[in-house]
Amino acid sequence: MNRRTLILLIILALVSGGVLWYLSERESTQVTDHDDLQLIPDFTAYGLATRVFEADGRLAHQIRATRMAHYSAIRLTELEEPIYTTFLSERSVNVQETGAEWQISAQFGRFYEDERLELTDDVAIVNRSGIGYIHEIMTDNLAIDLQSGIMHTDAPVTLRGPQFYVHGIGMRIDLEAQQLEIIEHVETIYYPRNSSR
Repeated sequence: MNRRTLILLIILALVSGGVLWYLSERESTQVTDHDDLQLIPDFTAYGLATRVFEADGRLAHQIRATRMAHYSAIRLTELEEPIYTTFLSERSVNVQETGAEWQISAQFGRFYEDERLELTDDVAIVNRSGIGYIHEIMTDNLAIDLQSGIMHTDAPVTLRGPQFYVHGIGMRIDLEAQQLEIIEHVETIYYPRNSSR
């Protein structure tokens, strides 16, 4: 092979490598641009509330947030300072507790179109009706299946009632059936009736 042919082959290899590099960079830029488009919300709303009613017209639950951003491409709505309120129905096991109101708040939340709500940071479940023994439950995160009403977490939890505190790790709640299960019990503190805390 003569020197001129070798130089032409080297130049051809360099040009081919440059073209391949350019095409690869252009393709990765297009992928990045496409990913960025998915991260832009379809709409953003402030102070929005969503209410869901039962067939008989009774309010079943509602979700309010200071800010909601909806992403239809990934079927997700991000929530800031969400407050989820649920009302027990006639299906409740204990007739006396029908109409009990539970309010669940957090710093952040994600609502998925498959009727799943995930709350994070400073999650507080508060019994607003005063019916029942539990007044408040605190945890770091909580997942709620809005169709079944089942809530669960694997994080540490604290339950507070009029005369007790319960600390545990992990919890499963079915408010309609009035069932609460602590996965791993850590500590329970009881206070006598006439004792002030």
